[in-house]
Formats: sequence, structure tokens, C-alpha cells
Amino acid sequence: MSKHLARIAVTILFFFFGGISASWASRIPTIKEYFGVNDSAWGFVLLYISIGTLISLPFAGTIIAKLGSKRSTLYFLLAYFVLLIGIGYWDILWQLKINLVLFGVFSNLTNISINTQAINVSKQYKGQIIGSLHGTWSIGGFAASWLGAEMISSYVPPMHHFIYFSTAGIIVTLLMFKFLLPDAIVVEQEKTTAQKKWRWPDKPLVILGLLAFFSMVTEGTMTDWSSEYMKHIALAPIEWVGYGLTAYMFTMASGRFISDYTVRKYGERKTLSVCGLLIFLGLGAAVVFPYVYTTILSFMVVGFGVSAVVPMVYHLAGNSKSMPPQQALTLVTSIGFIGFFLGPPVIGFIAQYASLQVAFAIIALFGLCITLLNRFMQLDSSK
Repeated sequence: MSKHLARIAVTILFFFFGGISASWASRIPTIKEYFGVNDSAWGFVLLYISIGTLISLPFAGTIIAKLGSKRSTLYFLLAYFVLLIGIGYWDILWQLKINLVLFGVFSNLTNISINTQAINVSKQYKGQIIGSLHGTWSIGGFAASWLGAEMISSYVPPMHHFIYFSTAGIIVTLLMFKFLLPDAIVVEQEKTTAQKKWRWPDKPLVILGLLAFFSMVTEGTMTDWSSEYMKHIALAPIEWVGYGLTAYMFTMASGRFISDYTVRKYGERKTLSVCGLLIFLGLGAAVVFPYVYTTILSFMVVGFGVSAVVPMVYHLAGNSKSMPPQQALTLVTSIGFIGFFLGPPVIGFIAQYASLQVAFAIIALFGLCITLLNRFMQLDSSK
């Protein structure tokens, strides 16, 4: 019974974890307008999240190994909620920047912790279940982006919005903590593997890291800039601005719930190829047809495209034979999250000196990179 309770607990925490970044993303236009900065300057502001992510990389694995993924998930997720509130609290730009650095640090730490916990839980079951867990992350993002759209249309200040969401998240996290699995009960054969010294990643792990990078650059772009695209390129009225992100989150969540099935039926290689093409076509359509309804439909296609990539990459990394699972997952997750946070600032620079449409066209090419790169992988389960 404990493994089922652990799965339920991790699923619920994934829901709120996905909601944190979506809550922040949904209020980016409001916060950007409040500070009165242009696209280029805002790109520099977003870069501070990337700085926080990079700062956390050298010690993330060590801290999580020392605390265990159970306690790490609790501590880091609670801090992440508090820092979300902080984003809405500060009214001076340098204070916001410091908050965003810490936001990036704890985003990465929480991501590695909760995914390590997810790998632990998934190994108590036969077959892959991590796709559904990431699907719940996407549902959390969808729900939070929908809530953000409602908050925007109701003119609720970001700080009040973040307090409502974080308070609920903190209460639920404290209630779910006792059901998480201690690392000690992970399957026995991993104990000796985890004691091996660090080894440089082999070619398959490097490719997995790059796949995660390209996918999460796209995710970061959609999370941080889709609302801006709706507002300034598609010229959506204020009450429609948040629904581009909501549509994207909806299809990403839906796609992740069926990703385990598509991988079993068609294999990783075909699934990755289709995902890359959908990203390319979706973003390309948004660039060519920059209108409210066509942009929303295009963002839905992008959501389907990115849905299966990260869960698939995490599953393959967690079952790597060349490196202990925690190290492999930390490596791939960290590379992916660098893309998630590095992409949006670069988009800001391109948008300032060219246009947001040009920036989205460049990211569309990353979809083709995913389609091409997966051909170099040797995947036993591919069909």
C-alpha cells in the first residue's frame, strides 16, 4: 500500500511544482509593465533565473544525496513557494533580480529532488509511469496558467495571486511529505552502483542532455514569452492574453498522459521524430499566422510536440547503465533546465533587436534539431 500512497503523494506534488513556474509566467506581462523595462532589459532580468540554475549545479547532487530525495523535496519545494511570493512582493528591480537568482537555484534543486523521488517510485512498479507524473506537472501548469488568466482579467495584483497559490501549495506539501519514499528503500542493486566514482557521461547520455536542452528551451520560451506573443504580436485583448499559455499547457498535459503508450507502441525514435516536427510546425504556424485564434491553435500543436520529450529523456537517463541513476538524472536534468532558463533571456535580446516573431522562428528550428538528433541514438526499444 505504501508504494501507492507514495505515487499519489508524488503526483500531487508534481501538480503544484508545475503550477509554480506557470503562476510566475502568467504574470510576466504585468510585472514587466510594472517595472517599465523593454524586451532587451527584460531578457537580462530573466537571465538571473539562469544564473541561479548555474550556481546550483555544482552542489545539487551532493546536497540531495546527503539529505535524501524525500527531505530534499520537502525543503526545496517549500522554499520555492516562498520565493514565488517574493517575486510579487518586491518593487525595486535589483530586489527582484536577487529573488530570481534564488528562484532559479531552488527551481533546479526541487526539479532534481522530485524527479529522483519519481524514479524511486516508478521502480516500485512494472513499466514506465514517469510520463503520467510529468503529465500531472503539466496539468498543474495548465491549472495555474488558467488561474493566472483569471487573475489578470480580474486585475488581481501578482503578490495576492502568488500568496493564494503558495499557501495552498505549502499546506498540501506538508501533508504529503510523510507518504514519500525514503531513498533507503530503493532497489538493492542500486546501492553498490551509487557508490561508484563519477564517470564522464557517454555518448547516449550526452545526446539525452541535448534533447532535454532543445525541448526545454522551447518550454521556457513558451512559458515566459507566449503571453507576450499573444499581447504584442497576435494583438490579443487583455482578457485573451493568458489563454495562449493555457492552451499550450493543456495539450502538453494531454500529450504526457498518453506518452507512455505511444513509446510502447511506436518506440522512442519515432515518438521523438514526431515531437520535433510538431514543435517546428506549431511555432512556424504562429510566426506565419500571428492572429489570436491561429496563435492559440499553433501553441496547442507546440504543446503536443514538447509533451513526450522530457519524460522520455528522464526515463532513459534514470535507467542508464553507464552512470548511477541519480548522477545521470542530475546531469540530464541540469542541462535541460539550463535550456529552460537560458532560452527566455536570449529570446528577449532577439525580440529587442529583431522581433519576437524572428525569435519564435529560431526556436522552431530547435524542433528539427530534436528530430535529427534522435537518429544518432541507439534505442533498444525503438521500432
